[in-house]
Amino acid sequence: MGAKRVLRVAAFDVVLPALFGGLATLGFAPFGYYGLTLLALIGLIALWWHASARRGAWRGFVFGLAHFGTGIYWTFVSTYYYGGAPLPMAIGLVAALSVYLALYPLLVGALAGATRGLPRTLWALVVVPFAWLLAELVRSWVMTGFPWLSLGYSLIDAPVTALAPIGGVYFLGLLMMASAGTVALLFAGSIPARALAVVLIALAPLGLWYTPPTTAWTRPSGEPVSVDIVQGNFAQAIKWDRDMFRTTLERYRSMTEASDADLVVWPEVAIPAPAHQISSYFDEIAALAAGRNQTVLAGTLVHESNNAPYYNAVLALGAGEGRYYKRHLVPFGEYFPVPEFVKTLLDGVNMRYSDFGFGAEDQALIEVDGVKLGLSICFEDAFGYEIAKALPQAGMLVNVTNDAWFAGTTAAAQHLEIARMRALEAGRPMLRAANTGISAIIDYDGRVREATPEFEIANIESQVQPRSGETPYMRIGDWPLWWASAAVTLLSLLGSVLLKRRRTSR
Repeated sequence: MGAKRVLRVAAFDVVLPALFGGLATLGFAPFGYYGLTLLALIGLIALWWHASARRGAWRGFVFGLAHFGTGIYWTFVSTYYYGGAPLPMAIGLVAALSVYLALYPLLVGALAGATRGLPRTLWALVVVPFAWLLAELVRSWVMTGFPWLSLGYSLIDAPVTALAPIGGVYFLGLLMMASAGTVALLFAGSIPARALAVVLIALAPLGLWYTPPTTAWTRPSGEPVSVDIVQGNFAQAIKWDRDMFRTTLERYRSMTEASDADLVVWPEVAIPAPAHQISSYFDEIAALAAGRNQTVLAGTLVHESNNAPYYNAVLALGAGEGRYYKRHLVPFGEYFPVPEFVKTLLDGVNMRYSDFGFGAEDQALIEVDGVKLGLSICFEDAFGYEIAKALPQAGMLVNVTNDAWFAGTTAAAQHLEIARMRALEAGRPMLRAANTGISAIIDYDGRVREATPEFEIANIESQVQPRSGETPYMRIGDWPLWWASAAVTLLSLLGSVLLKRRRTSR
């Protein structure tokens, strides 16, 4: 192989896919340059334009490896610094996760290469975008799902947000990939394809103009609720330190005593001990809150009996009643779906692991002053269908989390971006309490009204207006996207095979 050919292969099979993959990450929080993500997708489609299935798969894999490697590098912090994994194991686990996630663009690239014989307009505007959509949907489901960095999140501040309550985050991702295909046609398609691309680009603003606004789907309901979001700010390194336990109790007590809000929200596992071990403390908080007709949502652990598992829970103390047990646990974080001998190995290397219990699907909603709350804990807000379980009954959404596991990284900003998308999809305000930040009040249209700085003791006091009604996305969910993407992908493969046979028989 000549030197020029080696350089060409290196450029198109390694350098450019990796460059585009890293560039795509800049569209997500905390950067927010969604135009760069679109540019990266245009470049990726260009790389797939004449690629075979094998080469398309490789280029997709390199793209994905760079994209997810730069986007979820923060998993190393939780695994190594706080999970107790040895350095080689921590690096290996993060690398394995990045490789796994890169398999999805690999599959899209393989399909792009396998179907490149189809008409280019169809290929760029339908086949590749729907294949990417299917890949994102499958990624949100396999092993309970890991939908981080789905394309639509990068559009949370773009002029297309009114589409989120209609189709959800994956629909936005589909449109973004189709937009990239449209631009690719504009530069590389035939004359009719270029003409079509010009028409589509010209019509796009008109389509957005006639899209119903976010106010069309939900409406104010009842009186505003006074809320106080409490950010205790205990770094993960000291959160479970026995010497800090008394300080933790006193801080949350004093911050709650200082609040006269109807609803006070603590972060996920704000009190790092099973509730039954400190029942007197919770009784004290409940009595304090009840005396002021106040409800405190306290994140803690619950262990109901010796034979029962531990639950990641939120307890309603004071005027409100009820509790919420986390339903969607984090695989390899809150439960380990592995054989017992693997857990024995983890014990051998002193790597901590946990197996929590799964909360029931039909849990009653906690109510405050007649307003029902849609609770979620940490990772659960990454799944639109988890939020939909509380709707349309819930007037407000509440997410409690502890992003201190990823302190100093981009994870907290990415997680806030995800929460904003859930509020937008649901047409509901969201109260977000995070241990070390970013705590926030998010309006029903996905905009952050107020937010705390990270790594500071802080709180947010405000009046929040509950809403009623149901957005199309919360009513229908992702099922139309599943069926459409699966059908388009299968038909594309079938059409490509039939087309090849017809050409061969000639």
